[in-house]
Amino acid sequence: MKKRMFAALLAVSMMIGMTACGSDNSSAGNSASGSSTETAKSDNAGSDSSYDVLNVGTMALTCGIPVLYAEEQGYFKDAGLNVNIEIFATGAPINEAIAANQIDVAVSGFASVYSLANADCSWVADVNTTGGMGLYARSDSDIAQCAEENGLIGSADTLKGIQILEPLGTAVQYMTESYAEKYGLTPNDINQVNMEYASAYQAFTTGEGDAMAANPPYSYQLEEEGYTKLCSFEDATGVNMCDGCFVRNKVIAERSEEIQLFVDCLVKAMDDLQDDDLRSEYTRKVYDENAISCSDSDLAHEIADRQYVGTEAMKQSDYVLGQAWVAITDFLVEAEKITAENAPNVAASINAEYVSKTVGTEIKSE
Repeated sequence: MKKRMFAALLAVSMMIGMTACGSDNSSAGNSASGSSTETAKSDNAGSDSSYDVLNVGTMALTCGIPVLYAEEQGYFKDAGLNVNIEIFATGAPINEAIAANQIDVAVSGFASVYSLANADCSWVADVNTTGGMGLYARSDSDIAQCAEENGLIGSADTLKGIQILEPLGTAVQYMTESYAEKYGLTPNDINQVNMEYASAYQAFTTGEGDAMAANPPYSYQLEEEGYTKLCSFEDATGVNMCDGCFVRNKVIAERSEEIQLFVDCLVKAMDDLQDDDLRSEYTRKVYDENAISCSDSDLAHEIADRQYVGTEAMKQSDYVLGQAWVAITDFLVEAEKITAENAPNVAASINAEYVSKTVGTEIKSE
């Protein structure tokens, strides 16, 4: 794939809460004020396909691996699609590209909700679970001395007024505020300091702040270094969130057949990547190509925590497409990141039609 680099300004309130393993500043950077974006031109672009180019935006992280794998294996080409893949550093510039009609399809994470709220896009497939996030405190802190109950460690007295380092407007802020709510506290009762993950990790491990809300690989590193995990995202929020695929509604209206073929290929790739050895080998290849540093231990953790939602998972009777978005939207309304007027657009955007056809089972949507 031919690659070129361009700069993308990021809006902190829309910054994606998901990273895989860490990256250096030359590739999939993670600055809250600016980041690099790498555009990867698919070999299929400009082919003799009868279809026009389908521009797909994603990241060289967990959510994007199946897209890149499908492209490399020739699944899109075999389906007759003319796919061009653009690799972005985070979800915020993906939203911007969607809004500017520069890409047609996105495979992204938490920041996707902002595009769904604008009523211009539909969520058509979950891609991977987002395990591995957590809130961490120093093991000798008063918070860490509290007894664990229902997967949570803490108390109202020990939490009130603490300083928590985290990137605001992301999934971990939702986790933090949900955790505080378990103890009868509001966001005003805690001090959330807006810091990008790498900076927060550096600050926290050198003595700043009382706690850090982290995602992989920082959560894994904090655990290995002996910090106490106060909660997981799932225990704090009561929901299981997934990264996934969303599409501009105009594209769905005009190119529905291509979207079905794209989802077919995406699910096929996710099914292939259920093989942990294959996934590890291919993920390592993508991370190395994109200068994303990732230890073997971190990668093993990532594969265990962030599972691909393939055919088998979607055929389970309790599977619901986009099941976390409504709860997340309610949080973002309270945080004044999404207006109450736009909130119903998120639930209305969940479209199970394509994955239902792909797996041959009627799938429920939120």
